[in-house]
Amino acid sequence: MSQRVITFGCRLNACESDIISDFVRELGADDFVLINTCAVTREAERKLCQTIRKLHREDKNVRIILTGCASELNPQRYLRMNGVMEVISNERKLFRSEYLKYSAPGTEETKEKTPPRKIRGFLQIQNGCDQKCTYCVVRLARGPNVSFPKDEILLQAQRLLSKGYVEIVLTGVNISAYGRDLAGGENLASIIRHLLKNIPQLERLRLSSLDPADVDESLLELIKNEERLMPHFHQSVQSGDDLILKRMLRRHRRQQVLEASHKILEARPEAVLGADMIVGFPTETEPMFENTKRIIREARLSLLHVFSFSGRPGTAAAAMPQVERNVIRRRAKELKLLAREVLAEKLSQYVDQKVMAVGEGGENARTDSFLAVRAKEKLAAGQKYLLRGEEVANGVLLSVVVGKQ
Repeated sequence: MSQRVITFGCRLNACESDIISDFVRELGADDFVLINTCAVTREAERKLCQTIRKLHREDKNVRIILTGCASELNPQRYLRMNGVMEVISNERKLFRSEYLKYSAPGTEETKEKTPPRKIRGFLQIQNGCDQKCTYCVVRLARGPNVSFPKDEILLQAQRLLSKGYVEIVLTGVNISAYGRDLAGGENLASIIRHLLKNIPQLERLRLSSLDPADVDESLLELIKNEERLMPHFHQSVQSGDDLILKRMLRRHRRQQVLEASHKILEARPEAVLGADMIVGFPTETEPMFENTKRIIREARLSLLHVFSFSGRPGTAAAAMPQVERNVIRRRAKELKLLAREVLAEKLSQYVDQKVMAVGEGGENARTDSFLAVRAKEKLAAGQKYLLRGEEVANGVLLSVVVGKQ
């Protein structure tokens, strides 16, 4: 069995898994499976346990290493499972020395092999979170906000470009909090400017999830004037109802979501907006849920991630009056149907129009605004194409190639 890395959860986990994969490649480490775990929902932990059992069922000699938020919060639970040999803490997971003991016999370090070509490289700019949202265990697993040094971020960005990535995505637990723990008035806008100024060859920069309360004038100025900042902006909205947002201990309210969204679209009319939404938060009534449905259209949110609430041990929300599971399932289905509807409406705007996109292999591509496109021919990964939309089907813009860069 050769080593492999399995990732659950967020873009930050994907970023960290990429770094870990580099470590084990460089060291010639093998003979294990590393799982980077997630604890955001009960479903994530259920799938983790299912994966561990499947790996052991297929190979009784499997050696499984766990890291990430689920194993951080409850290491003993997972160490009792067949096949799990070690848990590496979140604090130590990105230390190269942690993987030295898994090097192939007689090998201290091997020449790095060229990894498979990827489109997006995830660049972590901070870790942890100072917010105390009542539903979230990530703060418990990752600790307070820690912003990484600008020069270290710059070096990591250059590393990603040297590996052939076409785009870089800034990620973290809460990238909107970047710089709050640093001197000199650093913030998210300042690290974006630092990267774009010092790496002129960086042509495509994306942002992961933003807090609506932190969409300020410095960020809006960059959105308006910097073409290399891709026009897709995903906000951690969670609910469209003010009382639910208050009970979640979110920093924003409904009006701030509307204002942030409208300001982004005013600065960059071609932008596509996305959002995370939670349905079935404790005490959520039907009128409160209707407020969440309404804000999707009012804020012009097109790309949605819909989550069903699941109470996490150790959080305040787990002790609140819960919504019945069948009601949560029904609301999640309704919101997902609405999400498909508004996405189809957005995609239909590109029918008979030309749009730039980057090939992702096969017939698939993504526009600058992160809309999914499928062509009638094979597209080279990383190649920029000019496409013409023909029709919309299943959340994808079906297109033909009319040119490439």
